[in-house]
Amino acid sequence: MGGKRQVRVAMHLRRVDVDGPDGEPVTLSYPGMLLTGYEDGREVCQRWIPLGSEPSVADDERLIAALHAAMLWQNDAEEECP
Repeated sequence: MGGKRQVRVAMHLRRVDVDGPDGEPVTLSYPGMLLTGYEDGREVCQRWIPLGSEPSVADDERLIAALHAAMLWQNDAEEECP
């Protein structure tokens, strides 16, 4: 690696198509935060973290850890993309 790194943080609604109880297709939506890592302007990784309307302390800690890892990666302190 070694190029210029950037992390984009954006709200993202993940959609999943499943079969409903009557066999008809149903689309479920999950809100979350999408962390996208770029190196020299090229996307190199993505990580999606779910965000509920009533997050738990564990949810908050998971988000903080993901953001921390992303910032370390952006500043070349970590080799592995978050």
